[in-house]
Amino acid sequence: MHSTRTTKRSVIPNNAPARQSYEVGSVRKALELLGCFSRDAGSWSLSDLARRLDLPKSTAHNLLRTLQAFDLVRQEAESRAYRLGPRAMELGLIFARQNEILAQARPVLRRLAELSGETVKLGILSNEQVLIVAAVESAHQLHTRGDIGTRWPLHSTGMGKAILSALPLSEATEMVTRHGLTAYTPHTISSVEQLHREWKRTRSKGFSFDAEESEAGVSCVGIPVGDPLQGTIGAISISGPSVRIRPQQAELYARQAIAAARAASLSYPLEHS
Repeated sequence: MHSTRTTKRSVIPNNAPARQSYEVGSVRKALELLGCFSRDAGSWSLSDLARRLDLPKSTAHNLLRTLQAFDLVRQEAESRAYRLGPRAMELGLIFARQNEILAQARPVLRRLAELSGETVKLGILSNEQVLIVAAVESAHQLHTRGDIGTRWPLHSTGMGKAILSALPLSEATEMVTRHGLTAYTPHTISSVEQLHREWKRTRSKGFSFDAEESEAGVSCVGIPVGDPLQGTIGAISISGPSVRIRPQQAELYARQAIAAARAASLSYPLEHS
């Protein structure tokens, strides 16, 4: 059966970096509204959306009507609930076609899935979280899900820690502390001192290891990938039950992932320290 995982971060965070003064408030509200839709919350009533965003119902209604006009959301005839519209899918497809790392990573994911027999994912840095954009699921009966389209914290996941290692320590620290070091298991990084030690360890080895830090019974190895020239930072992970992914096995998977990423020109250069 599938490993049961819940999305801990599924909306655009309100505590993102401070915006410039030219930000348009109504546009931000509309984008926050769109950010409420996720795999686990694909349908919303007007009242629930207004309550979630702390908006007057009239304001939420006007925003939805505007988004409807662009086919970004649609309203169901019977339930009157709102869902994302086809235009949202169109934008996602355009992003996928124009994103070189996504195209380059797909054969790498398939190769690593064959070698490891585990679930392999690609995540990118988005709004100071990991956004899963591609995955190949394991054929094992007990395995982790692909979770495409979900968001995960940086400090508690293999991919997140790999992405942090590609950033300067000061930037990584600021990014994580802005969101808080929430402990999801007894093994989660929960202090800045732990974060710094893990950053140095990951940067030195070239890969991260999540030993049940996000979910009990699940382990994950991650490597940073991307294109520094385009400003794209992401990570590839191999995840599965901890009974199968032990530290020694994780190191083997990491070496295989690094070799495959380099062969596809996906390797993100790290200054080992």
